Amino acid sequence: MAGFPDRFLEELKYKCDIVSVISQYVPLVKKGNKYFCCCPFHNEKTPSMCVNTDGQYYHCFGCGASGDVITFVMEMESVGYVDAVKLLAERAGMELPEYRGDGDYKKKKDRQEVLKSLMKDAARYYHANLVKKEAGAEAREYLASRGLTQEICTRFGLGLSLGYDEMPGYMRRKGYSAENLRAVGLVSGERMSDAFAGRVIVPIMNGMGDVIAFGGRIYRGEQDVAKYKNSTNTELFDKSRCVYGINFVKKEKRRGNGFRNLILVEGYMDVISLAAAGFLNAVAGMGTALTPQQAREIKRLTDTVYVCYDGDAAGRKAAVRNVEPLIAEGLEVRVVSLAEGLDPDDTVKKEGADGFRKRLEEALPVMEYKLKLCADAYDLRSANGRAKYVTAALKVLAEVQSAAEREVYLGIVSEKSGVSVATLTEQLAGARKAPAQRERSETAAKDDGGKVFRAARFVLNRILNNASYASASDVAEEWMPCAEHAEILRFAAAQPAGKIVAGGLFDGDGGGEERSRVLGAELGFASDARERAYYTDCLAVIADGYISGRIEELKAKYKEAAETEDKHAVLAEIQKLQRKLKSKNVKEKF
Repeated sequence: MAGFPDRFLEELKYKCDIVSVISQYVPLVKKGNKYFCCCPFHNEKTPSMCVNTDGQYYHCFGCGASGDVITFVMEMESVGYVDAVKLLAERAGMELPEYRGDGDYKKKKDRQEVLKSLMKDAARYYHANLVKKEAGAEAREYLASRGLTQEICTRFGLGLSLGYDEMPGYMRRKGYSAENLRAVGLVSGERMSDAFAGRVIVPIMNGMGDVIAFGGRIYRGEQDVAKYKNSTNTELFDKSRCVYGINFVKKEKRRGNGFRNLILVEGYMDVISLAAAGFLNAVAGMGTALTPQQAREIKRLTDTVYVCYDGDAAGRKAAVRNVEPLIAEGLEVRVVSLAEGLDPDDTVKKEGADGFRKRLEEALPVMEYKLKLCADAYDLRSANGRAKYVTAALKVLAEVQSAAEREVYLGIVSEKSGVSVATLTEQLAGARKAPAQRERSETAAKDDGGKVFRAARFVLNRILNNASYASASDVAEEWMPCAEHAEILRFAAAQPAGKIVAGGLFDGDGGGEERSRVLGAELGFASDARERAYYTDCLAVIADGYISGRIEELKAKYKEAAETEDKHAVLAEIQKLQRKLKSKNVKEKF
C-alpha cells in the first residue's frame, strides 16, 4: 500500500496534533499561538524551530527543516512515508484504510504483538541471568575481559542462556505457547530446548526498538561448536532488512546527538565493542552481503558511511562488495583499512580509541581503496607485477563515469606502474568501449544516472503488487533496461491479471539483488492519483530510454549504409523515433 486517501490523512493529522507529537521528542515553549524549541535536526543552544498550531506545521529558521507531523516522524524515526503513517495511526488507534474490517489483518497484528511481547520477556529473562544471578559470574568475567562494562551490557541488553531447559520452562510458566516459542526460533528439537543454550545473548532489535531476534556467542572457549549462532528468519525477523544497532543510533538522534556519519562493521559484537570505546555510531548488517533494503535503512540516518570490515582477505572482499548498494543509494562511502588479521574490536584493544579514530581519518574513497588493493596484490618491484597491476587497475577504472576522475586516478596508476598516462588512457578507452549490439546491463545503464532503472523498478513493483492501474501489457519486454527486468516482466505476464504472486520470483535460484530492488521499490504518495501519475511518468522514462538507445543504433547504421536508398530509410526511422521522443503523450511513444 503506497498511498492513502486524503480523508484518512486529514483524520490522522487531526488526531495526531503536531504539538502533541513533537512534544514527545523535544520540550516546547509556548509563545502566543506558536511553540518554540531547539531544533532536533541540528545542534543549537537557542531555540529556532517554530511549531505552528493553526497551520499544523513546523519550521526551523536555523537549518530550514520544515514539514507536517508525518514529515517530523519520518525524520525523527528515520522511516519512510508509509511507516511514519503506520506509526501515527497506531498511536491514534486508527486502522489503515486497506485493513478496516479485515479480520485476518487484525488477527495478524494481534499475533505480532504477542510475539513481540514474548521476545521482550525472553530478553529480560536472559539479561537478568547475566547481571543478577550467581550463575552469570563467568559470563560477566568474560565480557569484562573484552572491555564490556556493566553500563554497556545494560545499554545493549546483553544476556545469558543458562542451559537447555531454563528459558523454555520460564516462558511456558509465563503463559507462552510452545507454538509461539518455535515461531520466533527460541526453541528447537523435540525436547523444546533453548536454541541458544550456554551462550552470551545479544538481543537484535528493529528500528523501533522491538526485540525481533537473538544472537548468541560462546564464552567458555568451546572448540566443537560454532562461535556465533543467530536467529533464523521468522515472522518478526528478516535478516535481509535488519541493520543491527540502528535503534541505538536513532535514540541518540532523538536526544539531539545526531551523527555526521555511521561506521558499518561486520557483526553485532563489533558494534558493541566500538560503543565501549566511545564510538556510538556503529551499525552492522546481519550477514556477509549487504542488501539494498539495509542500505536504504542506513541512508535514512546519514549521508556518509565508513565501511570497516576485518583486516583479512575475506573482510576486504566483503567491503568491496558491500559498498555497491550503499553507492546505489547515493551515500558517500569511505573504506577503513585495518591491520592484517585484526577486526575493529582487536584494533581498539591494540591501538586504543585514538588509534581507531586515526584509522577512520585515513579511510579512503571507494575507488582509491580498490586501486590500493590492486597495488597490494602484486609485487610492483617486478615488471610482471607492474603489468598485472595495470591490468587490474584499468579494470577498476573502467567503472568510473567521470572523465576528470579517471584522469586523476590514471595519474596514480601511472606513478605506481611507470606506464605513461597517454598509454593508460588509450588502453582504458578500449576497455570501456561498449559492444555494438545494444546490451542494457545495469552498469551500462548508469550513463543515464540510473533514472531508467529506477523507473523500471517502480513500474515492475506496481505490476507485481497488482495495482489497479498497472498491467504487464503497459510496456514491451524489449524496452526493459536489463535482462533481469525483462525476465520479471515475462514472469508477471504469465500470471493471471490482478492475481500475481510476487514470491514466485524467488523460486528455484532464490532470486537476486535486482529482484529485491524491484520488490522494495514502493514509494509513499499523498494520494492514489499522484501515484498513478508517477507510474505514467515512469512509463515515459522507460520509453524514452529505449527510444534514445534505438536512435543511437540507427545513427551508427546510417553511417555504415552504402546505398542512398538505405540511408533514406534509416533517416526516416530516426526522424519517426525523434518525434516519439519529443511527444508528451505516453501512448504515442509506444
